[in-house]
Amino acid sequence: MTLRDACDILQADILTGEEHLDREVKIVGASDLMSDVLAFGQPGLLLLTGLANVQAVRTADIIEAGGVIFVRGKRPDQDSVDLARRNGLPLMATSLMMFPACGRLYEKGLHGVTKTVSSARTSSVSEELLTRTFEIAGGDFSKAGHVSMEIKDILQELGISSDLIRRTAIAAYEAEMNIVMYAARGTLRLDLSPQALVIEVADEGPGIPDIDKAMTEGFSTATPEMREMGFGAGMGLPNIKRNSDDFSIRSTVGRGTDLRLSFRLNKGTAEE
Repeated sequence: MTLRDACDILQADILTGEEHLDREVKIVGASDLMSDVLAFGQPGLLLLTGLANVQAVRTADIIEAGGVIFVRGKRPDQDSVDLARRNGLPLMATSLMMFPACGRLYEKGLHGVTKTVSSARTSSVSEELLTRTFEIAGGDFSKAGHVSMEIKDILQELGISSDLIRRTAIAAYEAEMNIVMYAARGTLRLDLSPQALVIEVADEGPGIPDIDKAMTEGFSTATPEMREMGFGAGMGLPNIKRNSDDFSIRSTVGRGTDLRLSFRLNKGTAEE
């Protein structure tokens, strides 16, 4: 099915990306929780969501979605449309509710996500070590996701495999959102060598009193504001660990939390 077909089926308006409407999509996912989209989304996914803000666009870009259809008559603001246009992400909008929209697409042969898939492709980079450090301000939701998208752009320019870029960007995005949501400030450091890509995150936040509980899917201390942004489903730290080859966490109550994420560049196995 093409995006044009999906628009016709859902009687959707095209907001941006008219030149990409012949793009093929094979799976559809529906959610207003962006952590769930990061956890279970796949490249080429047609995302249906009622979350009409910039975080939905950034999340769709991170997972390399084929397009986004906003349901329930929701429409993103101009900044979100401009971001999608710059990144070649088609945006559409339908007045249909989420359930009937999914049902119509399913009837026409478009199926949903059943499992996550990891590619077996390998990556190669030059012998030169790349190091970048990013400052992240707590509480600034307007800029949340900028660092992760910049990291994605850097890795694309270096020719890193798309699977590794996607896993790295998802983990970085979740880590960045944790700083924005819970800490006063933090730093994210990217180190790239021919053998591995390492991300180290340090924040000045409240710390985590029970790391085991925090690593449990579904556990969340998110505020209503955070949930309005599509986060707070209790998938952040589990998503980071799932997408990393090696993961470690240290936290001191009252001082902050440190993460170390490692991604092997010569990983040769895949989940089937």
